Amino acid sequence: MKTTAAVLWEVGTPWSVEEIELDPPAYGEVLVELRAAGMCHTDDHFVTGDMVWPLPVVGGHEGAGVVTEIGPGVTRFAVGDTVILNFMPICGHCPSCSNGRSRLCDRGAVIGSGLQISDGTSRHHARGEDLRLMCCIGTFARHTVVHEDSCIPFDSDISFEVASLMMSCGVVTGWGSAVRTGGV
Repeated sequence: MKTTAAVLWEVGTPWSVEEIELDPPAYGEVLVELRAAGMCHTDDHFVTGDMVWPLPVVGGHEGAGVVTEIGPGVTRFAVGDTVILNFMPICGHCPSCSNGRSRLCDRGAVIGSGLQISDGTSRHHARGEDLRLMCCIGTFARHTVVHEDSCIPFDSDISFEVASLMMSCGVVTGWGSAVRTGGV
């Protein structure tokens, strides 16, 4: 399908909002129509080169939307579910997840590749090239394909704007660190 996304092609250039081609979800993946996305200063680090990431990349690692298609093998979500896209996948089975340390999920080892968790390939393409995704989710897109382990269901009574920030850097990293670690 065709959709739009903000793509960074080169360090030092602005994000380019353009049409991209999106493959359907593969095994364990879902297609999400994004309804809201947060913007973190980390996104700017890609532009300045302060953070190295494989390019070209669809930015964004905070977002919420609606599942519009599921791939084979998806067990936790159905079309129409509202989901938060989490920058750190949670499989629920690995040793870290099983011991209550989901922030260290084994699946998170690949988020720096920007490729699909399931098979290390890309579902997002533009200008004849495969695109990477920030934290394997790429929320600076109208639609994205992600692994179900990167999705967290939320109550549809919560606005998408609020939901997109619930697992974001400002809440989890900022507030969470201050309150849980710093005891503020």
